[in-house]
Amino acid sequence: MSSLSPAAELLLRNQSQIQGQVLMAHLPVGDGVDNVLQPLLAPAVHSLHLLIDDWRSFNAMNGFKAQEPRFLPLFQAYLGQDSETGLLDGYDNIVLFMPKAKEQARFLIAQLLPLLKAGANFWLVGENKSGIKSADKLVQLVAEAVLPAGSFQLSKTDKAKKSVLLNLHLSAEANVAASPSFDATPWQVEWPLPKDDERLEILNELKLLSLPGVFSHGRLDEGTALMLKNLPRIKASKIRQRRVLDMGCGTGVIGMSLLKRSPEIAVSFCDVSAMALESTRRSLAHNHMTGEVIASDMWQGIEERFDLIISNPPFHTGQSTDYDLAERFIRQAKKHLKRSGELRIVANRFLKYPDIIEATFGHCERIAETGRFCVWSAKI
Repeated sequence: MSSLSPAAELLLRNQSQIQGQVLMAHLPVGDGVDNVLQPLLAPAVHSLHLLIDDWRSFNAMNGFKAQEPRFLPLFQAYLGQDSETGLLDGYDNIVLFMPKAKEQARFLIAQLLPLLKAGANFWLVGENKSGIKSADKLVQLVAEAVLPAGSFQLSKTDKAKKSVLLNLHLSAEANVAASPSFDATPWQVEWPLPKDDERLEILNELKLLSLPGVFSHGRLDEGTALMLKNLPRIKASKIRQRRVLDMGCGTGVIGMSLLKRSPEIAVSFCDVSAMALESTRRSLAHNHMTGEVIASDMWQGIEERFDLIISNPPFHTGQSTDYDLAERFIRQAKKHLKRSGELRIVANRFLKYPDIIEATFGHCERIAETGRFCVWSAKI
């Protein structure tokens, strides 16, 4: 089994306090999640429900079907049901693993705190690099907004190995039922594509909706902007509908731009993030468009072939690049393209993607570039 993260070790060191009906959210990605959960399946835990917003972590839950893991961006629609069909409307303990994005942390905490029973505990655990050291102020502000005044106490329960465990204890007299129901609308950001003379005017009509935790939340990143200036032209067919896959779709801006320009095509939007998929659904509806929205870890569950696979690949974070993932993505992309189909990606220009593309397709064309990004293309 995989070794525990420092944050998970800290949580398990205090597991005796986590009893009754337990809810855990934003679980870590990877095969090591069983090391976190298994010790919590003790007699003192009457039920354990799992809320997961990353498809990779969700897929690692094969040994926890009894806990009915749920891949969800929003929880409100699942409240008030029994433990066999949905989430409860009250928990004795709720545990949240600290997200890297503080806005996403606020978003999740605002949803979770009203699910506490009177006298219950909310736990926030994370490593210092996730921002947990200053998270007590964040929890305090959210709690003051969603819980009855004077109904809770907040403290740092434990810390070790550059990790912290925060606890919010709700008083036994707290009237949690008086807490306002959660509405995601104030948390979403609506933003138009910036006007650009190099793009078709029709693309300036798009308006995107994004939720906290989604890549490039509320703005257009430089790489995607370069891609939008260099979208491929999709020739209409009298025989069949052209199919496009937007891999790692985020808010869906690339696929929706293609749809806006060529409404006759069919676009599938794929991502591992529940927040991204929800943002794409909302963006599609907001722009009166339709598309297939798929939760998938890269090619998992995708069987059909496409005329175009287009992406701003999410395999580069800071100084770390996972070329194994990039190579698997590109090699599998070729298998998912129809005859004369095209793979088009945008990425940091220093990455070795052209070598992988050329090794896979036999050629690689540089479509456009800036000082930081390049758009590359290869066709069957």
